[in-house]
Amino acid sequence: MWLIKRTTSYLFAFFETILKLLGYSQLNFVVTAKVADEDVSKRYDQELIEFGAASPMFDILATLAMLNLFGSLGAIKKATVDADQDSKVLDQFGLQILLCLVLVTINLPVYQALLFRKDNGKMPTSVMYKSIVFALLACMLAMY
Repeated sequence: MWLIKRTTSYLFAFFETILKLLGYSQLNFVVTAKVADEDVSKRYDQELIEFGAASPMFDILATLAMLNLFGSLGAIKKATVDADQDSKVLDQFGLQILLCLVLVTINLPVYQALLFRKDNGKMPTSVMYKSIVFALLACMLAMY
């Protein structure tokens, strides 16, 4: 969560500074009405990301997160269970496995919103089902 907050704030600050130097007006940040809701305010204080509303962007985000999770689980399986058959897995794909594990770590709030959260800020179940189906389909296509 800290990494997402920091990189996003620096990105917006960079764009705001460039626009100010070019003479454009400053970006306006308007607090929406959802902050006035008690539950949303409580989740904000707990530093939980709000995913309550359905959006096509959540489908893409959740599918990529699930694809990284399935890929990392498959790589760990390949490296541990099938290690006696092909011992070169870590030598050839060590950095790719590390990158996939880093992406899984970054997407922990998404997994939490998809699978574990029970509040109104979780991702809709339709997004979860679509993301699992699309990620499994991509993995099956990659296997053949």
